[in-house]
Parts: sequence; structure tokens; C-alpha cells
Amino acid sequence: MKKLLLLVPVLVLAACGQKSYTYEAFYDVEGTGQAEVTLTVPGGAAQSETVDLPLRNRALLANALGRITLIVQPRSGQATCKLRVEKEEEVANSGARAVCEYEITEDTDN
Repeated sequence: MKKLLLLVPVLVLAACGQKSYTYEAFYDVEGTGQAEVTLTVPGGAAQSETVDLPLRNRALLANALGRITLIVQPRSGQATCKLRVEKEEEVANSGARAVCEYEITEDTDN
């Protein structure tokens, strides 16, 4: 009987595990030439780099709730950014300054 009483709290604690707040995201940038790409993730500072376009399937991790922002500023012409967070629908935008944003909330599926 004592073994059964010890097992019940363990099962209850295992079933009540906390949700993970680590999210995988992927982004693409379409265009030609070079562009300044600025990426901001929840809980982190903005990081910028100049890249040759196109970029395909770049990955990042977000470790908190909040907004992921991808800003693409091509040196000439237009660019298209695409941002995918976990199992959520892709966000896309085009222009001389393309901005893709996604808000990670409690409801974001990971």
C-alpha cells in the first residue's frame, strides 16, 4: 500500500509538466544582390548582417514569448522575406524594405 501512495504523486507531477518556451523558427529571403538583414528574437538583442541574396532555410531559436522581427533592406530593388515559427502559418512580405513579424504567445504550438 505504501508503494502505491508514493507512485500517485509521481504520476500527477509527470502529467503536469510545464510547456516549453523554446521555439524553432526558419526564414528565407528572396531577391538579388546584397541586403541588410536585421533579426530580433524575444529576450535577445537585434542582430544585423549584410548578406548575399537569396538566403534559404536559415534557422533560429526563440527562448521566450514575444515578437520575432525580420527586417530586410536590399541595397537595390525589392526583396521578399518569409518567416515560419514551429507549426504555425508562414508570414511573408515584399518591398524595398520587407518586414516579417510573428508574435509568440501561450497559444503558439511547439
